[in-house]
Amino acid sequence: MPVILGGLYGMRRSEILGLRWRNVDLENNTFDVSEQLPFKVPPKTKVIEEMAPQKSNGRKLPITELARPFFLKQLAMQEAQKEQAAKDGKPYYDNDLVVAKADGAPIAASWVSSQFGKLLEDLEMPHIRFHDLRHTAATNMHQLTGDFYTVGEVLGHTLAGIGVSLGLSMNFEAATARYVDVRLERKKEVLDAYHDAVGKAAPPKAKEAEPKKAKGKAKKKSTDLEL
Repeated sequence: MPVILGGLYGMRRSEILGLRWRNVDLENNTFDVSEQLPFKVPPKTKVIEEMAPQKSNGRKLPITELARPFFLKQLAMQEAQKEQAAKDGKPYYDNDLVVAKADGAPIAASWVSSQFGKLLEDLEMPHIRFHDLRHTAATNMHQLTGDFYTVGEVLGHTLAGIGVSLGLSMNFEAATARYVDVRLERKKEVLDAYHDAVGKAAPPKAKEAEPKKAKGKAKKKSTDLEL
């Protein structure tokens, strides 16, 4: 799920790990980026008392057709984890987090970066930082639509900030009045253009081969992790 939110929406790690279900509206297909997890969560933390200050103003984003199945899968997985914890008589720390450990506890940002690196290694892909997903999303959205202002609103950037991300230099503060209020509909248009392109570029899912029986418990690869 972190890779989906980072790659499709350009969200920061702290925003992804601080996203709560109370801010996700599956009925209207929107979610609010209004909280973020503290940068340094102490080891073995089970309950988050308060979130860190936002790096930018909160923003409402649409859940596209491409992204919706991932939200539903994540929700179903967590419901199953809660039920399993109850059956096993183990505690479940319900922080209401969209991305959390199997027991509901918060995940450290460093773990996300580490697992992302292992995922790229397993897939034999060049190494990039997790944060580079944000820059990739920004670049692709801008190239597909040319709408730097709406891209900035999707990312939670200032005009100057989105200019830096896209490598553009101009007087962004002179944007015309029609860009001052970016409506949710326009954000959806920009994200749909990007997500549709991602969906078309994705290779068809290959038929999975019958797994070979191995002695002992196999080590879980990063490609099997819920990223």
